[in-house]
Amino acid sequence: MIAAAVVGLGLQTLPAEAQWYRRHKKDETSRNPAAEWADSVYKSLNDDQRLGQLFMVNTYSGGPNYNKSQIDSLIRNNYIGGLIFMQGTAEKQAELTNYYQSISKVPLWIGMDAEWGLGMRLTGVQNFPKQMTMGAMTDSSLVYRMGMAVAYQAKRLGVHIDFAPDVDVNNNPANPVINMRSFGENKYNVSRNAIQYMKGLQDNGVLACAKHFPGHGDTDVDSHNDMPVINKTLEQLQQTELYPFQVLFNAGVASAMVAHLQVPALEPQTSLPATLSYNIITKLMKEKMGYKGLIFTDALNMQGIAKYYQPGEVDVKAFMAGNDVLLFSQNVPEAVRRMKMAIDADSISWKRVEESVKKILRAKYRVGLNVPKNLDPLNATTDLNRYTPAINRQIADAAITLLRDEQRVLSMIPQRAAKVAYVGVGTSSATDLYTNIKAMRDLDAFWLTDANLSSQLQTLPERLKQYDAVIIGVHGMNMYAARNFGLSTTQTQAVQKLAAASNALVVVMGNAYALKYFCETKSIMVTYEETPETSSSAADLIMGKIPFKGKLPVTSCGSFQYNTGVTGVAPINLVSPNPALKGGSASPATGSVKGSINAYSEIDQLINDAMAQNAFPGCQLLIASKGRVVYNKSYGYFTYDKKQTVNNQSIYDIASVSKIAATTLEVMRLYEQGRLDLNKKLSDYLPWTLGTNKANLVIKDLLLHQAGLKSWIPFYKATLDAAGNPDPAIYRSKPDGKFTVRVAQDLYMRKDYIDTVWKNILESPLENKGRYVYSDLDFYFLQKVVEKISGQQLDVLVSNDFYKPLGMNHTGFLPRNKFNLNDIVPTEKEAIFRKQLIQGDVHDMGAAMLGGVAGHAGVFSTASDLNRLMQMLNNGGTLDGKTYFSKQTVELFTGYRSTISRRGYGFDKPEKDKSKDSPCADECAPATFGHQGFTGTCVWADPTNELVFVFLSNRVNPSADNGLINKLSIRTRLQQLAYEAVKGSSTQTKPATPKGKTAVQPAAKKKAPAKKPAAKKPAPKKKK
Repeated sequence: MIAAAVVGLGLQTLPAEAQWYRRHKKDETSRNPAAEWADSVYKSLNDDQRLGQLFMVNTYSGGPNYNKSQIDSLIRNNYIGGLIFMQGTAEKQAELTNYYQSISKVPLWIGMDAEWGLGMRLTGVQNFPKQMTMGAMTDSSLVYRMGMAVAYQAKRLGVHIDFAPDVDVNNNPANPVINMRSFGENKYNVSRNAIQYMKGLQDNGVLACAKHFPGHGDTDVDSHNDMPVINKTLEQLQQTELYPFQVLFNAGVASAMVAHLQVPALEPQTSLPATLSYNIITKLMKEKMGYKGLIFTDALNMQGIAKYYQPGEVDVKAFMAGNDVLLFSQNVPEAVRRMKMAIDADSISWKRVEESVKKILRAKYRVGLNVPKNLDPLNATTDLNRYTPAINRQIADAAITLLRDEQRVLSMIPQRAAKVAYVGVGTSSATDLYTNIKAMRDLDAFWLTDANLSSQLQTLPERLKQYDAVIIGVHGMNMYAARNFGLSTTQTQAVQKLAAASNALVVVMGNAYALKYFCETKSIMVTYEETPETSSSAADLIMGKIPFKGKLPVTSCGSFQYNTGVTGVAPINLVSPNPALKGGSASPATGSVKGSINAYSEIDQLINDAMAQNAFPGCQLLIASKGRVVYNKSYGYFTYDKKQTVNNQSIYDIASVSKIAATTLEVMRLYEQGRLDLNKKLSDYLPWTLGTNKANLVIKDLLLHQAGLKSWIPFYKATLDAAGNPDPAIYRSKPDGKFTVRVAQDLYMRKDYIDTVWKNILESPLENKGRYVYSDLDFYFLQKVVEKISGQQLDVLVSNDFYKPLGMNHTGFLPRNKFNLNDIVPTEKEAIFRKQLIQGDVHDMGAAMLGGVAGHAGVFSTASDLNRLMQMLNNGGTLDGKTYFSKQTVELFTGYRSTISRRGYGFDKPEKDKSKDSPCADECAPATFGHQGFTGTCVWADPTNELVFVFLSNRVNPSADNGLINKLSIRTRLQQLAYEAVKGSSTQTKPATPKGKTAVQPAAKKKAPAKKPAAKKPAPKKKK
């Protein structure tokens, strides 16, 4: 039966996620520091001390349960392995930790149940958001950031393991114990965010713990009070509950916690919880699901198990089932006595004890417990609060969700002439939300409590009719469904009545499940929690200062399903306001963008999922429709160390997009001026090609990549010495009279070696005559043709002719000479040639050896700048009243011009043959033109649909070998979603996620084509 429970899970290791456990797999051998330390400590212990390591006991640094003397005795006499700190203060906990460590033979590991940070347990420490709040975000990188901050708190207070994240899928709205502690009801959303929380902790030296196995989300019983029963079939468990655990296991979570749940489909014995089930822990979790990390029981004092099993007895049964650590043991001496009895009876072997104790000791080594450290109690509370407000505000901005605004209230509120009222329900005085809005505009206020509701409701509905807009804030809520989320029946009825009687926006300052009381409300938003940060963020959202981004992580009623939420545009732009204001007159706001707003959310989800899988560390995405930018957003970071975030002014190496953003533009200009004939031969413009097999190549064939040239030549290989390093005869670390060609930081090539590069090109064979083979070499020659005719270098030409007049102020070759280095996104951490992180120098090796200015690569730009260029071409050669080309020239170069390929003159286009992979989305009209870049970039303009799509990333960071952007078809899928966003297309392009797969998967048919064949190592792969 257990085998059947996991057959079909199909969950594979996430290749782009942090493999924390696997990075430490060597610790499972006897020849590494962790194993050696663990072996040494284990050998030094007697039997009682070894058994003591299995126990982690609850302790308190304050409050009525303060138990210093009891813990002192357990450490000295029973040699317990760890402590889980509960209520108290940060300063006292630091003081006690120092003391307890000083009296323990083996360093104690310290844990805390700190799902929303150490403030969950400590007086004076501010909480981070609950997991459900974060589940509303489309940007999971913020979860990682919060995980980092919690790790900082933990390390400051000597805590080694945080019993988080909760990876339960909360698919029961009545759940009394998980609820807001879950990321939501969707297994993919839960998994994606849980991995980020895990990585945030473990990347920063604190162990994470996935809980509560095998899934505590679908129950209406609190296991603190009784044993819940999960009555689900094997198939249901496989499809939902087990999924996030398998994902976390594969991603390397250091530990997992087993719940006090009865799951008949996995364990047939009545009243035997998962905590005590050998079938569930050993057979399923360890053997079938392959989990190798530490396994903790849930707290053994909880009534879900304590009601049925005695202290001591429960510890033995839990260990026999397969747990490693016995948490919250209620009677350690009795448990040890019973453990020895079980060992004597051969029910437990010493080998099994050794296995768990050594796992514990190795984990202690990994968190630094082999080196004693003393904590400083002074200012601990202040230190723990250092990062909380800023991160809480960022999460609030990303999570708060607008469900709908049918009454156009949001377009009214920011208008100064509008008359606006604030009704605070559940409070008798000004709230943070009211105060924040009041600071930005005039408001009349009304406060409603249960005490005055009856009298107020007699007159207030009529009074509110005089206002253009009413904000109804629902305050004083809690997270518990059993308590109606802190709302009385009279309060919910009052909100419903007032909202129906006025032009009102209801602001639910609490649990998303409470939306069930307001399903008919026409304008409503939810903040998930009521904190200073959510109040401040909600005020800015209501006033139109920032856009809504959140999506519901759960279903609250038929009207508000999972993933409901208006995102992607600022609230004042959602609808046109009513010009007939009761408080005066005002100019109408900008009209709405037609199309599918949900598509913008899918764009966010797709990009965030791609970054979670390490397809690229960050990116820019811009969509323009009918000449207007409708979406311009930056995501992620410059590099995976997450030190610098990408913004809309970040400058990317656009790689082969340079072909159309520089060289092709100048070819078009010369053609239009009558100075360049596309039918002439190369030797007509470059006499030095005479006598070579390149002399008779035709210009238009070079533009079409069908002149017969090789796809590329790895020129750099000939410049490396026998050890694979840059040859000192060709390179210097400092420039001088001969070594003037900057190739990278502290690497300058001998200037005359450029002649050798050209000699290699001229002597290369024509091996692809009559075939379409994408080649950089075509554009090496086209650059020289342009420069020969114009008498100027390409970078100077294109800047004067196009970049400056178009207002492309962040675009150009040689960006280090023009822009701040901190604004330039790094590309590859190159290992085989320049042996450094490439930042501000062109990524393409050939272009670097030509000094950074080349016909095929070298331009750096932003999505906003490239939009201006593509918009000009999309308009037929004009922008802002200035003409750059005739419409005929644009159509000539951007149309299909080859009989053997899809290419235009310089431009790439949609694939005409539907049996072949296309570089762009199916929705693209035949007139579409653009290009892709090796670094993870693309630009596309569709004049038929009046759409421009720009995507920039550095997918080559840290290695060009990373091909996930192509494997997952990220660019084409995003482009298809762009069409849906602006057109409201019914085309379904996002495939249903297959069983056992993460949300980001390769599209069924689409993938970006390889433009250059992969070279054998050490040469990098050359494909788009």
